[in-house]
Amino acid sequence: MNNKLFYKKNGTGIPLILIHGFTGSHESFETSVRYLRQYFKVITIDMIGHGKSFDKNPNNYTFERSVQLIKDILIELNIKKTNLLGYSLGGRLALHFAINSSILINKLILCSTSPGIKDKSKRRDRQNSDSYLVNLLLDQGIGGFVNYWESLSIWEPEKKLSNKIKKTMRKIRLSQNPLGLINSLNSQGQGIQRFLLKNLTKIQNKTLIFAGEKDNKYIKNSYEIQKNIKDSKVQIVPNSGHNLILENPIYIATKTKDFILKE
Repeated sequence: MNNKLFYKKNGTGIPLILIHGFTGSHESFETSVRYLRQYFKVITIDMIGHGKSFDKNPNNYTFERSVQLIKDILIELNIKKTNLLGYSLGGRLALHFAINSSILINKLILCSTSPGIKDKSKRRDRQNSDSYLVNLLLDQGIGGFVNYWESLSIWEPEKKLSNKIKKTMRKIRLSQNPLGLINSLNSQGQGIQRFLLKNLTKIQNKTLIFAGEKDNKYIKNSYEIQKNIKDSKVQIVPNSGHNLILENPIYIATKTKDFILKE
Protein backbone atom coordinates (compact mmCIF):
# COMPACT_ATOMS: atom_id res chain seq x y z
CA MET A 1 0.00 0.00 0.00
CA ASN A 2 3.07 2.28 0.30
CA ASN A 3 1.74 3.95 3.43
CA LYS A 4 -1.00 5.73 1.49
CA LEU A 5 -4.70 5.24 0.89
CA PHE A 6 -5.86 4.99 -2.70
CA TYR A 7 -8.10 7.89 -3.67
CA LYS A 8 -9.76 9.34 -6.75
CA LYS A 9 -10.62 12.98 -7.53
CA ASN A 10 -13.62 14.22 -9.51
CA GLY A 11 -14.70 17.80 -10.15
CA THR A 12 -13.33 21.11 -8.84
CA GLY A 13 -14.11 23.59 -6.09
CA ILE A 14 -14.95 23.01 -2.42
CA PRO A 15 -13.49 19.68 -1.25
CA LEU A 16 -15.73 16.82 -0.14
CA ILE A 17 -14.28 13.47 0.97
CA LEU A 18 -16.52 10.37 0.77
CA ILE A 19 -15.72 7.28 2.86
CA HIS A 20 -17.42 3.97 2.02
CA GLY A 21 -18.54 1.17 4.36
CA PHE A 22 -17.26 -2.35 5.14
CA THR A 23 -16.81 -4.42 1.92
CA GLY A 24 -17.15 -1.24 -0.19
CA SER A 25 -14.66 0.89 -2.12
CA HIS A 26 -14.38 4.31 -3.77
CA GLU A 27 -16.65 2.85 -6.49
CA SER A 28 -19.56 2.52 -4.02
CA PHE A 29 -20.31 6.23 -4.53
CA GLU A 30 -20.37 6.18 -8.31
CA THR A 31 -23.95 7.51 -8.74
CA SER A 32 -23.60 10.17 -6.04
CA VAL A 33 -20.25 11.32 -7.47
CA ARG A 34 -21.76 11.90 -10.94
CA TYR A 35 -24.07 14.46 -9.29
CA LEU A 36 -21.74 15.90 -6.64
CA ARG A 37 -18.77 16.53 -8.97
CA GLN A 38 -20.81 19.33 -10.60
CA TYR A 39 -20.49 21.28 -7.33
CA PHE A 40 -17.44 20.00 -5.45
CA LYS A 41 -13.98 18.57 -5.73
CA VAL A 42 -15.05 15.06 -4.71
CA ILE A 43 -12.41 12.76 -3.24
CA THR A 44 -13.43 9.12 -2.87
CA ILE A 45 -11.04 6.90 -0.94
CA ASP A 46 -10.49 3.18 -0.44
CA MET A 47 -10.37 2.57 3.30
CA ILE A 48 -7.49 0.47 4.60
CA GLY A 49 -8.02 -3.23 3.78
CA HIS A 50 -10.46 -2.35 0.99
CA GLY A 51 -10.16 -1.90 -2.77
CA LYS A 52 -6.67 -0.72 -3.68
CA SER A 53 -5.64 0.13 -0.09
CA PHE A 54 -4.54 -3.32 1.04
CA ASP A 55 -1.91 -3.43 3.78
CA LYS A 56 -0.56 -6.79 4.90
CA ASN A 57 0.51 -5.51 8.34
CA PRO A 58 -2.44 -6.02 10.75
CA ASN A 59 -1.00 -3.41 13.16
CA ASN A 60 -1.71 -0.68 10.59
CA TYR A 61 -5.49 -1.02 10.78
CA THR A 62 -6.22 1.19 13.81
CA PHE A 63 -8.69 4.07 13.48
CA GLU A 64 -5.92 6.43 14.64
CA ARG A 65 -3.74 5.45 11.70
CA SER A 66 -6.67 5.72 9.27
CA VAL A 67 -7.30 9.27 10.54
CA GLN A 68 -3.64 10.09 9.86
CA LEU A 69 -3.83 8.58 6.35
CA ILE A 70 -6.75 10.90 5.52
CA LYS A 71 -4.78 13.86 6.91
CA ASP A 72 -1.95 12.81 4.58
CA ILE A 73 -4.35 13.08 1.61
CA LEU A 74 -5.34 16.60 2.72
CA ILE A 75 -1.66 17.60 2.92
CA GLU A 76 -0.91 16.03 -0.48
CA LEU A 77 -3.81 17.90 -2.12
CA ASN A 78 -3.06 21.12 -0.20
CA ILE A 79 -6.53 21.15 1.41
CA LYS A 80 -6.80 23.21 4.60
CA LYS A 81 -10.39 22.21 5.41
CA THR A 82 -12.71 19.62 3.90
CA ASN A 83 -16.31 18.51 4.06
CA LEU A 84 -16.44 14.89 5.15
CA LEU A 85 -19.09 12.23 4.50
CA GLY A 86 -18.84 8.72 5.92
CA TYR A 87 -21.16 5.74 5.48
CA SER A 88 -21.45 2.94 8.08
CA LEU A 89 -17.84 1.87 8.87
CA GLY A 90 -16.80 5.04 7.00
CA GLY A 91 -19.12 7.02 9.29
CA ARG A 92 -17.34 5.60 12.33
CA LEU A 93 -14.01 6.62 10.80
CA ALA A 94 -15.48 10.10 10.11
CA LEU A 95 -16.46 10.35 13.81
CA HIS A 96 -12.92 9.41 14.88
CA PHE A 97 -11.57 12.03 12.47
CA ALA A 98 -13.93 14.76 13.71
CA ILE A 99 -13.21 14.00 17.40
CA ASN A 100 -9.48 14.13 16.68
CA SER A 101 -9.39 17.02 14.17
CA SER A 102 -12.65 18.99 14.13
CA ILE A 103 -10.59 21.97 12.94
CA LEU A 104 -9.82 20.28 9.59
CA ILE A 105 -13.52 19.78 8.78
CA ASN A 106 -15.99 22.28 7.41
CA LYS A 107 -19.20 20.20 7.60
CA LEU A 108 -19.68 16.58 8.65
CA ILE A 109 -22.18 14.19 7.06
CA LEU A 110 -22.86 10.78 8.63
CA CYS A 111 -24.80 8.00 6.88
CA SER A 112 -26.04 4.89 8.76
CA THR A 113 -23.51 5.54 11.52
CA SER A 114 -23.10 4.01 14.98
CA PRO A 115 -21.11 5.55 17.86
CA GLY A 116 -20.09 2.02 18.84
CA ILE A 117 -21.54 -0.33 21.45
CA LYS A 118 -21.74 0.52 25.15
CA ASP A 119 -23.32 -2.59 26.67
CA LYS A 120 -20.69 -5.23 27.62
CA SER A 121 -22.71 -8.29 26.63
CA LYS A 122 -23.73 -6.69 23.30
CA ARG A 123 -20.07 -5.89 22.66
CA ARG A 124 -19.22 -9.53 23.31
CA ASP A 125 -22.00 -10.66 20.94
CA ARG A 126 -20.61 -8.38 18.25
CA GLN A 127 -17.06 -9.67 18.79
CA ASN A 128 -18.39 -13.21 18.39
CA SER A 129 -20.27 -12.39 15.17
CA ASP A 130 -17.19 -10.60 13.78
CA SER A 131 -15.05 -13.67 14.68
CA TYR A 132 -17.55 -15.79 12.77
CA LEU A 133 -17.04 -13.54 9.70
CA VAL A 134 -13.26 -13.82 10.07
CA ASN A 135 -13.46 -17.63 10.19
CA LEU A 136 -15.78 -17.62 7.19
CA LEU A 137 -13.26 -15.55 5.20
CA LEU A 138 -10.47 -17.95 6.23
CA ASP A 139 -12.46 -21.11 5.47
CA GLN A 140 -14.52 -20.19 2.42
CA GLY A 141 -12.68 -17.22 0.93
CA ILE A 142 -14.38 -14.14 -0.44
CA GLY A 143 -17.11 -16.00 -2.39
CA GLY A 144 -18.54 -17.93 0.57
CA PHE A 145 -18.23 -14.84 2.76
CA VAL A 146 -20.14 -12.58 0.30
CA ASN A 147 -22.94 -15.16 -0.07
CA TYR A 148 -23.39 -15.19 3.70
CA TRP A 149 -22.95 -11.38 4.06
CA GLU A 150 -25.64 -10.67 1.45
CA SER A 151 -28.08 -13.01 3.21
CA LEU A 152 -28.07 -10.93 6.44
CA SER A 153 -31.37 -9.23 7.28
CA ILE A 154 -29.79 -5.74 7.38
CA TRP A 155 -29.47 -5.90 3.56
CA GLU A 156 -33.08 -7.02 2.94
CA PRO A 157 -34.11 -3.61 1.44
CA GLU A 158 -31.31 -3.98 -1.16
CA LYS A 159 -33.32 -6.73 -2.85
CA LYS A 160 -35.58 -4.16 -4.50
CA LEU A 161 -32.64 -2.51 -6.30
CA SER A 162 -32.15 -2.96 -10.04
CA ASN A 163 -30.10 -5.96 -11.16
CA LYS A 164 -27.48 -3.57 -12.54
CA ILE A 165 -26.90 -1.93 -9.13
CA LYS A 166 -26.94 -5.29 -7.32
CA LYS A 167 -24.38 -6.63 -9.81
CA THR A 168 -22.08 -3.63 -9.28
CA MET A 169 -22.34 -3.95 -5.50
CA ARG A 170 -21.62 -7.68 -5.58
CA LYS A 171 -18.65 -7.09 -7.90
CA ILE A 172 -17.16 -4.58 -5.41
CA ARG A 173 -17.69 -7.04 -2.53
CA LEU A 174 -16.17 -9.96 -4.45
CA SER A 175 -13.14 -7.88 -5.48
CA GLN A 176 -11.98 -7.46 -1.85
CA ASN A 177 -8.87 -9.10 -0.44
CA PRO A 178 -10.05 -11.51 2.32
CA LEU A 179 -7.03 -10.64 4.49
CA GLY A 180 -7.82 -6.94 4.23
CA LEU A 181 -11.39 -7.55 5.45
CA ILE A 182 -10.10 -9.79 8.27
CA ASN A 183 -7.69 -7.09 9.47
CA SER A 184 -10.45 -4.49 9.20
CA LEU A 185 -12.85 -6.59 11.31
CA ASN A 186 -10.15 -7.32 13.90
CA SER A 187 -9.19 -3.65 14.38
CA GLN A 188 -12.23 -1.62 13.33
CA GLY A 189 -15.17 -3.90 14.11
CA GLN A 190 -17.88 -2.47 16.39
CA GLY A 191 -17.15 -5.07 19.07
CA ILE A 192 -13.56 -3.79 19.34
CA GLN A 193 -14.07 -0.07 18.77
CA ARG A 194 -14.28 2.16 21.85
CA PHE A 195 -17.73 3.61 22.55
CA LEU A 196 -17.59 7.17 21.22
CA LEU A 197 -20.78 8.80 22.51
CA LYS A 198 -19.14 10.83 25.31
CA ASN A 199 -16.41 12.07 22.95
CA LEU A 200 -18.88 13.53 20.45
CA THR A 201 -19.16 16.80 22.38
CA LYS A 202 -15.69 17.62 20.94
CA ILE A 203 -17.24 17.86 17.47
CA GLN A 204 -17.90 21.54 16.81
CA ASN A 205 -18.88 21.11 13.16
CA LYS A 206 -22.31 21.49 11.65
CA THR A 207 -23.39 17.87 11.19
CA LEU A 208 -26.05 16.16 9.08
CA ILE A 209 -26.98 12.60 10.06
CA PHE A 210 -28.78 10.35 7.56
CA ALA A 211 -30.67 7.18 8.49
CA GLY A 212 -32.79 4.97 6.21
CA GLU A 213 -36.48 4.85 7.15
CA LYS A 214 -36.35 1.02 7.24
CA ASP A 215 -33.19 0.91 9.37
CA ASN A 216 -34.66 1.15 12.90
CA LYS A 217 -31.47 0.33 14.77
CA TYR A 218 -29.58 3.10 13.00
CA ILE A 219 -32.42 5.61 13.35
CA LYS A 220 -31.97 5.12 17.11
CA ASN A 221 -28.16 5.45 16.75
CA SER A 222 -28.61 8.64 14.71
CA TYR A 223 -30.71 10.36 17.37
CA GLU A 224 -28.19 9.30 20.04
CA ILE A 225 -25.41 10.91 18.01
CA GLN A 226 -27.52 14.02 17.38
CA LYS A 227 -28.07 14.54 21.12
CA ASN A 228 -24.30 14.67 21.64
CA ILE A 229 -23.20 16.86 18.71
CA LYS A 230 -24.29 20.40 19.43
CA ASP A 231 -25.00 21.63 15.91
CA SER A 232 -26.51 18.55 14.27
CA LYS A 233 -29.74 17.28 12.75
CA VAL A 234 -31.15 13.93 11.62
CA GLN A 235 -32.56 13.39 8.13
CA ILE A 236 -34.61 10.22 7.57
CA VAL A 237 -34.06 8.87 4.04
CA PRO A 238 -37.21 7.58 2.29
CA ASN A 239 -37.35 4.14 0.63
CA SER A 240 -34.05 3.12 2.20
CA GLY A 241 -32.63 0.60 4.60
CA HIS A 242 -29.03 0.60 5.84
CA ASN A 243 -27.31 0.90 2.44
CA LEU A 244 -28.77 4.31 1.65
CA ILE A 245 -25.84 5.46 -0.50
CA LEU A 246 -26.90 2.80 -3.03
CA GLU A 247 -30.62 2.69 -2.33
CA ASN A 248 -31.20 6.43 -2.61
CA PRO A 249 -27.95 8.00 -3.86
CA ILE A 250 -29.40 11.11 -5.51
CA TYR A 251 -31.44 11.98 -2.41
CA ILE A 252 -28.24 11.75 -0.33
CA ALA A 253 -26.30 13.75 -2.92
CA THR A 254 -28.82 16.60 -3.24
CA LYS A 255 -29.38 16.93 0.52
CA THR A 256 -25.59 16.87 1.05
CA LYS A 257 -25.08 19.57 -1.59
CA ASP A 258 -27.74 21.82 -0.03
CA PHE A 259 -26.38 21.23 3.47
CA ILE A 260 -22.84 22.23 2.44
CA LEU A 261 -23.73 25.15 0.17
CA LYS A 262 -26.88 26.62 1.71
CA GLU A 263 -26.92 25.97 5.44
